[in-house]
Amino acid sequence: MKLRMRGDFALGKLQQGYLGQEAMTLLEVLLALVLLTLIANVALAIFTTSAIWIKHSCHESTASYYAASLLEELREKTENIETVSLAAPEELGLGEGYTPSIPPGISAKIDMERVNDMDRLYRVRVTVCWDEGEEKRKLCLVTMIRKEESGL
Repeated sequence: MKLRMRGDFALGKLQQGYLGQEAMTLLEVLLALVLLTLIANVALAIFTTSAIWIKHSCHESTASYYAASLLEELREKTENIETVSLAAPEELGLGEGYTPSIPPGISAKIDMERVNDMDRLYRVRVTVCWDEGEEKRKLCLVTMIRKEESGL
């Protein structure tokens, strides 16, 4: 009687195939490819949607940061506060200290109106517009600023 070694036994099973089959059928290969394609499409759709949202949030964050920096600069330079309607920041001497430089395609308008004469209180609205693909987007920040009296 001949004894089989354990390694030979495993090799013999491997050569014999699983349940008497020697290879995968064409149908099994096609089914595996279809499943792989479906999984890949779902993953690709998730990544594409994520990339669109990341780009959108990048534009919106840049616009928000630009509008907030204009309002902060206006708080520091209260002598520039006056009643104006839809003025560009450059007309009021603002936006020069913005870093990094203003991205192309982004524009801002500042609207200021006096709310209370006695308190020298102004409502300041900064509207930032930009193009996002075919769509025109805008973001608006509003605050109240008290104008300091000159000569004090």
